[in-house]
Amino acid sequence: MENRRLFPALLPVSLAVAILFAFFLVGVTLADNGPHGGFSVTTDACAGCHRAHTASTARLLVEDVSALCLNCHGNTGAGADTNVVDGVYLERDILPESPPEGVANQGLKGGGFQDALMDTDVNTSTTAIIAPATSSHLVDGSTGTAWGNGAINASPDPGATDFSLSCVSCHDPHGSGTYRILRPFPADSGAGAPIAIPDEANKMYTVADSANDYIGENYGPRSSSLASWCSQCHTRYLAPSGSGHTDSGDAIFSYRHTTTSISCVRCHVAHGTSAIMGPYSGGVLWPDGTAAPGGDGRSSLLRLDNRGVCAYCHLQEDGTIGGGACDACHGAPPPTGSHASHTGAGAVGYGLTGSFATDSQYQYGCGECHPLDDSQHQDGEVDVDLSPTGAPAASPKSQNEAVASFSGGSCSGVYCHSGIRVASGPVGDPLTDAGGNAILDEHGNLTYDPYTVTETRVFQTTPAWDGGQITTCTACHEFPLTMSYPSVEAGVGNSHQWIDNYGYGDLHAFNMSFEPLSCRTCHYGEITEANTWVRSGMDVTTYDPVPIASRIVHANGARDVAFDTVNDATYATSGGDVKYELDGAGYDRAQKACTNVGCHILQTYVEWGRPYRYWYGGECDQCHRISGIFSTALSTSARPLAQSDIHSTLDALNRPCVGCHAEPHGRR
Repeated sequence: MENRRLFPALLPVSLAVAILFAFFLVGVTLADNGPHGGFSVTTDACAGCHRAHTASTARLLVEDVSALCLNCHGNTGAGADTNVVDGVYLERDILPESPPEGVANQGLKGGGFQDALMDTDVNTSTTAIIAPATSSHLVDGSTGTAWGNGAINASPDPGATDFSLSCVSCHDPHGSGTYRILRPFPADSGAGAPIAIPDEANKMYTVADSANDYIGENYGPRSSSLASWCSQCHTRYLAPSGSGHTDSGDAIFSYRHTTTSISCVRCHVAHGTSAIMGPYSGGVLWPDGTAAPGGDGRSSLLRLDNRGVCAYCHLQEDGTIGGGACDACHGAPPPTGSHASHTGAGAVGYGLTGSFATDSQYQYGCGECHPLDDSQHQDGEVDVDLSPTGAPAASPKSQNEAVASFSGGSCSGVYCHSGIRVASGPVGDPLTDAGGNAILDEHGNLTYDPYTVTETRVFQTTPAWDGGQITTCTACHEFPLTMSYPSVEAGVGNSHQWIDNYGYGDLHAFNMSFEPLSCRTCHYGEITEANTWVRSGMDVTTYDPVPIASRIVHANGARDVAFDTVNDATYATSGGDVKYELDGAGYDRAQKACTNVGCHILQTYVEWGRPYRYWYGGECDQCHRISGIFSTALSTSARPLAQSDIHSTLDALNRPCVGCHAEPHGRR
């Protein structure tokens, strides 16, 4: 509630000194500083404010409530360092404070009721001076309007119009153990639930900026709860994110700036401001439609002149309207730790998730590592929240481990530093009918009794956030992913590399004894250089790392397949090089199936992770379409049959290829 220039009277200095003397006779038990709390059974403090039989005002007080408070906290008192009338901190009481609770002659966080020491034009070249307050909360018991008091209302109700305040409406003079001894319920607010804001371990009453610039002043973890506390009177001002474009249903307070993510005290001071208003800012009507007081009297406890708090966040350096202007408070992203390796200017936004990478730079949204709930923004804490709970399904964060965390300077359980592990149940032989013919699916592929494939994610602990580096692909995942029998049978679930029952390496890393397929063959764009590699005597292949050509499709939450249409897949055979173009190849992500991939020869629809055992002749159908695979269903299809008829008379499901082909692909 703002005062339209109503200021309290002050008590005589003689009475102030008497009260101060009475306070100091009490043992120093500073539960809330000074005489506010920590009373003993025989405390002498009561007589400083109360009279048992000769009190002149209610509550047995010796003087009016606010006048009594200002005898210590006013501009002529000596009982408190906080001069709330002039909005300045003064080292004037005799109590030692260790650690210090403010900087002498610097502005109070709450401003001042009659004057304020504030740099309201952000002009640090000019020393801020104590200037008359242009708006302030009432403290003298007179009435005003508590704008927005009450529930969301379809009628044009501006709030409680006969609202009376004094110092003790908000503060508990007997102490409460809360921040600034704020009452859990402001007096006469009609609030339904108490809000007890925890006190500071070390009190600090002055703004941090030596030039008394209030715009960057932060109330730490109390910011969000302070907004809720203010809304006990200004009920309809409490607004979640999105309220700027979502109609609340209120006739007056329809569209509202969020106060949950941007707390009330980010833009306003609690006691009074000296901000001045220009013709547009000063001409803003009050919520009830009235124009008076206008001009500077419309400053609404704001921290900056001309409602500059808006431009400070929403105006770019070149004067154009921008977004939230995160860099008004800190780097966006900050130039600390490994931010530069994980994000960039294109991904800044509180709670923003997803990958916005460029070819050369990872750019994860701030919400991938920080809270999604913007009520945790500007709470004075640097919150790292890696939990996947509530993260959008398409975001990398949604694939984090449930217990993902940041501890000891490193992350654990995060998707972008992880890989896949596959396990399977038993895999039977291909199915045949009563005549011994293979039972095929709609694509002409072998069928099997159901078998299980279990996929889990293996999370790595990341390098140190400060100064850590990654130099190899295996710092995050296997390279290539390699499965082994018996945890995986028949190479199912993943077709990168499988070490089979006999200890041999198989699938794409073996590539039928030819050069292993390079990463770029199936992930072109992400990788453009061919891998170098080594292969053991058991055909198990190890790849050497290659540079990531584009981070857009790397660690982006999806498994991207893009075939290399620049470099042919080349096989050096005894009869010369055989090349396969991949221009017409495609990948069905939903079915995990490759189509028309040249190096699969006659197989035009091959599913990723289908069974393959080199000693089963029929499973050579992954490339060749041979033997008993040529059933009646296939012979009537449009697919050309390139093998001779002799293959169609053989039961290749039971007869290995080596029956006719000595050591095919180097294996017997």
